[in-house]
Amino acid sequence: MLLYIIRHADPDYENNTITEFGWEEARALAVWLKDIKIDKIYTSPLGRAIDTARPTLEAKGMDYEVLPWTEESMDYMLSFKATPDTDCSYSCSVKEGVHDFVDFTGTERMATIERMIKESDSLLESYGYKRRGLLYDIVSPNDQSIAVFCHGGFGSAWITHLLGCAPGIMWPAIALNTTSVTTFEFRNEEKGFTRPVMHRMGEITHIYNAGLRVNNR
Repeated sequence: MLLYIIRHADPDYENNTITEFGWEEARALAVWLKDIKIDKIYTSPLGRAIDTARPTLEAKGMDYEVLPWTEESMDYMLSFKATPDTDCSYSCSVKEGVHDFVDFTGTERMATIERMIKESDSLLESYGYKRRGLLYDIVSPNDQSIAVFCHGGFGSAWITHLLGCAPGIMWPAIALNTTSVTTFEFRNEEKGFTRPVMHRMGEITHIYNAGLRVNNR
């Protein structure tokens, strides 16, 4: 199975949509995705993600399903407030995954991150991959491709979770350009379990093809 995590186009936050330049980005993305196999398209409930998906939906003759848990939140984007007397650390094991990590934001954001992890596990299990620590048991292997139009902060946190890192710690090291595409493969291994393999992160081939400027707004 392939999972495409796609950040929305240049945002018009005030009007809950995308800018004119964002529409150019979205149309360029649709041209690139038109001939790429996608079986299901999901979006965040926010207008900038839905509108980014619209040209692709039209080009492919598809509809979309909203995933409420992919909505953007400042909980994914707060900086750490570590001091010389504290360490930013976490524990990790193959059996349990990431756990016991210390968050120095000074705010309560664990509920948001835990919801993302829970809902991610639920979505992937619905496609036949049940999480077990850093690995996924292959309950029902498939060759489907799904695309999720979402956000920079959320997408970065989700990517780090799929890589087996602490979402609250690794996201500052990731900058996703608008309409960038990150691709994960869940290989159907004969041994009965798999781990998501990232082929590309933040791909913007369509931006170069269309002669548009690179945008990380």
